[in-house]
Amino acid sequence: MKHKIAVVAGTAVLSTLVACGGGGAGAGGPLSVDRLVTLSEEVGKDGAENCPLPYDVEKAAEAAKVGEKIQPGAADAGADDPVATAEGGKKTDPQSPFAGKPGAWVTCSYHVGDESLVIHTAGTEAGSVVNLLLPTTQSASGMSVDEVTAYHQKADKAKPGEAVPTKGGNVVTVRLDSGGKGDVALLLTVGEDDKSKLKPEQVLDLARTFAAQAE
Repeated sequence: MKHKIAVVAGTAVLSTLVACGGGGAGAGGPLSVDRLVTLSEEVGKDGAENCPLPYDVEKAAEAAKVGEKIQPGAADAGADDPVATAEGGKKTDPQSPFAGKPGAWVTCSYHVGDESLVIHTAGTEAGSVVNLLLPTTQSASGMSVDEVTAYHQKADKAKPGEAVPTKGGNVVTVRLDSGGKGDVALLLTVGEDDKSKLKPEQVLDLARTFAAQAE
């Protein structure tokens, strides 16, 4: 089984791009920052074999009419690499973007054929979570600094549940209902550099389904 994911949240890239300005997942309520922190602690520093969030990839694939099966682990993963990784949480590294503002980032990695499909779920009690996701958004979409800045403005203003795709359509951000405290969002990336064998509509449908499952 293939398992691998690299979590990207470089603060240096973040500052270059844009200046920063209790529910339970899968229980029919909001996904709070506190809940996400708890889940990140369960994943631990070594990662986990299963995604701790209630993402049903089979149902999502069916809703998006994806013909191939979505498998756990990134496309280029090794046998011992985890499906889920996390950062932030209660024991945040001083160099982490979560230092000084409680939050967490849980990454669940899958693949469709030879293409990686990654679900990033992040939340922070202070500031915009879309800011934290921007380096990963740019890396996966291949957007220029100007393009990703414009995308940030749109995604950051979106209402919870509103899916915002990139121009190429292989990346989608959905801000989630955090229960009134902090900011939580889902970022789905499929393929890389603005390219995916899935249609933009399929990626959008996948993101919407995962977002509904997270709530």
